[in-house]
Amino acid sequence: MMQRFSSLITILALAIASFALTSASPLPPPQAHEPTLLTIDELKAAANGSCPTQTSGELLACEDALPYINDAINKYKLVTRGQRAAYISTMLFESGHLRFNHNLVNPTQGTRSMLPQENLQRFVDANSDVQKIVATYPASKLVVDILIESRLDFQPGAWWTVSGPGCPDRAATLDGSSNNFLLWEIECIGGGIETLEQRTALFGLAYQSIH
Repeated sequence: MMQRFSSLITILALAIASFALTSASPLPPPQAHEPTLLTIDELKAAANGSCPTQTSGELLACEDALPYINDAINKYKLVTRGQRAAYISTMLFESGHLRFNHNLVNPTQGTRSMLPQENLQRFVDANSDVQKIVATYPASKLVVDILIESRLDFQPGAWWTVSGPGCPDRAATLDGSSNNFLLWEIECIGGGIETLEQRTALFGLAYQSIH
């Protein structure tokens, strides 16, 4: 009799434990990996002493640029150090270290990563929140000017780094190696053979300057 009672107690205890496990609150999902944002010292180091010291016209001081750069990095989830370095170095190269927002020859090309009009339109088409902003402007207004006036000029380059045509797979491999950067640069950016050496050097400096 005592043995049967003991067995009953064991079964009851197991049932209670099983109920507790199944009715307990589920574990929270793991947090998505968030990008590491830049500090002003990191941005200045990546710019290698070429940061503008004041903002005037298209010229933008690094201190004033930093919040927009970090917003773009966070919004488009540049989660690896290599992706952030590729974005920053390309943006610094294309903008003349934050001195230009328009191509000096082609007025339809610009923003801080100096994308041509076709690529700026691809950026707009891929982002519904940006489409809503663009829709508030006259149809005759250039996309580049809308993005600049709306303070979105750092966003197209960040989006393109990881999401532009031909970019996602290469962006996933970006680390500190020159080879992976060159593959990303050639297949995603296509900035021209004559600039590859300079772009690669800027990438290496940016990678060493940030976390």
